[in-house]
Amino acid sequence: MAMPETAGKPSRTTRKALWLSILIGAAPLAAAAGNGDWTEYNGDKAGSRYLGGGKVSAASVKSMKVAWRWAMPDNRIPIDNPELRTWVNQSTPLAIDGILYSSSPMSTVSAIDGATGKTLWSYDPKAYIEGTPPNLGFISRGLSYWAEGKDKRILVGTGDGYLIALDATTGKPVESWGDKGRLDLTKGLRRHVDRSLISLTSPPIVCGNTVVPSLAVLDSFAIGRQPMKYHPPGDIQAFDVRTGKRVWHFEQPPQKGQQGNETWEEDSWKSAGGANMWARPSCDEELGLVYLPFSTPTNDFYGGHRKGDGLFGESVVALDAKSGKIAWYQQIVHHGLWDYDLPTAPNLMDLTVNGKKIKALAQVTKQGFVFTFDRRTGEPVWPIEERAVPQSTVPGERSSPTQPFPTVPAPFVQQGVTEDDLIDLTPQLKAEAKKILSRYNYGPLYTPPTLNKAGTLQVPGVLGGASWAGAAFNPKRNVLYVPSFTIPFGIKVKKENEGVYAYTGTWAGVGGPQGLPLFKPPFSTVTAIDMNTGKHLWRVPAGKGPVDHPAIKDLKLERVGVPRESFIALTDDVLFLAPEGTNSVIGLSSRGNALVTQATADEKEPYLYAHDVRTGDVLGELKLPGAAFGALMTYRAGGRQYVIVPIGGAGLPAELVAVQVD
Repeated sequence: MAMPETAGKPSRTTRKALWLSILIGAAPLAAAAGNGDWTEYNGDKAGSRYLGGGKVSAASVKSMKVAWRWAMPDNRIPIDNPELRTWVNQSTPLAIDGILYSSSPMSTVSAIDGATGKTLWSYDPKAYIEGTPPNLGFISRGLSYWAEGKDKRILVGTGDGYLIALDATTGKPVESWGDKGRLDLTKGLRRHVDRSLISLTSPPIVCGNTVVPSLAVLDSFAIGRQPMKYHPPGDIQAFDVRTGKRVWHFEQPPQKGQQGNETWEEDSWKSAGGANMWARPSCDEELGLVYLPFSTPTNDFYGGHRKGDGLFGESVVALDAKSGKIAWYQQIVHHGLWDYDLPTAPNLMDLTVNGKKIKALAQVTKQGFVFTFDRRTGEPVWPIEERAVPQSTVPGERSSPTQPFPTVPAPFVQQGVTEDDLIDLTPQLKAEAKKILSRYNYGPLYTPPTLNKAGTLQVPGVLGGASWAGAAFNPKRNVLYVPSFTIPFGIKVKKENEGVYAYTGTWAGVGGPQGLPLFKPPFSTVTAIDMNTGKHLWRVPAGKGPVDHPAIKDLKLERVGVPRESFIALTDDVLFLAPEGTNSVIGLSSRGNALVTQATADEKEPYLYAHDVRTGDVLGELKLPGAAFGALMTYRAGGRQYVIVPIGGAGLPAELVAVQVD
């Protein structure tokens, strides 16, 4: 499956075989802790979203304040070019030696003084000239950093499918890397890939001397009627960080003779697409392993053309970072029909479970689970049970009879639907919620999509549960903090007449009575989990939420949670949380297939909250100049500590807001 450039296909491996590798520059697991830098998109290569040390305290966060605001340099491009639209601003910077490095929705890269917000340099790759990004419009969630001596580089993936290496000091492309500083990721794959169907939204990871980029692929329900042979595969390409030369190629779906190929029945591996990795992976450089979170194969909601479990769709796959060979894998969803992509990097952690020290990996999921494995071998830390699930009634479909259920920790969000779950803050709301529910088929988790009624009411929905915001982990306490929310989705399968698929699936979010959510509060939460025991420590609403809604304001509720996802960053004593702002899809890009969105300026809750890590209690809050749309980060510069909140985009000015927190 992994194909080194100097050799042919590798020999097949067994499922649990661990490929031992030479240590690749062994580094602390929580590398961000201590010096004030935020060197990785998720804080460190372990995905912790944590920065230790510093002077942030319960007292200091009571007086948080905005220190500076920085406007992204390409804000005028969509104003001057109405045919271009960006998605909301999800760009999270890095912090190295007091300098921030930020991307923008259109992939412009800038260096910024971390203490003042002054721009030091900017580089525009002009990704908007050639590309039409898939699904959501122009997005860039962040960057990667690599240094060896005086050679310091910034790596950025673009909306038009390129990976670019820049000199971190000057902002100029590294001419000796790839093709004058850039790599075209549409090249070298097994199929022709239309540039408009792929995008690099998440930053790549550098694991040892290997760069492993993620690749977003246009979901099949939005492709239209293109033949399946044009669907981009979920292949992973890896490159030498010094030269840009490709060093291995992991083929997804697995090809004939490769491990997992037999799970794609009736030769569906020849044409199936998707099952790509759009989220960022994690890396353990001491073990020399990179951990890939894969997504759903196309079509997200109908699999009659891809019978079988479909490895390595919706799987965690550990690869030797140097060779690309499989060390181990675990499939989280068999024959996915729910768009339950693995939405975020796994959290790597060193645990003590029943007196045994374990190098562990925890993968949070859209469906509300925490799957925990030994990251050396892939063995479950706690038992995982294959349980019978409801079966599809769609002609031609053959859903998996069972799905994996972790027994520990307990789920952190509502799973499946019953009448008892409906909002019941007043009798009228409950009655109206029942009427809405009656339009749908519903049942337990993994109830499959349907043809009749308004489809299947899916909970958690396509967005989660846990989403791309991910979880944070404190390595000193061994506590995992998981933000989650519950927006049900109606999944409808319809018959097609043009021969690409027999059936395709569509989705739509489902609201509740009078504009409130359909199910009981809290509408979103943060859950703290002791990962040594798997026990939940506390669970609190994420944000105030619609407590002043006319239908419930007389109840004088304090906090019910914002019915959207929330972004978090973690220090020793404080968990920072910012609920996502509101935005809506307003149509298709004038270039064809990319969905575009409009952010809302009059946010009711553009707040940054500071929670006590021990109890979940709110220690302080700060009203922001705009609501968050991207992941938070924290760093120290000029003797102060800051939290960065990305705001705007999608019709509003895209900015970074720096909040002083100590």
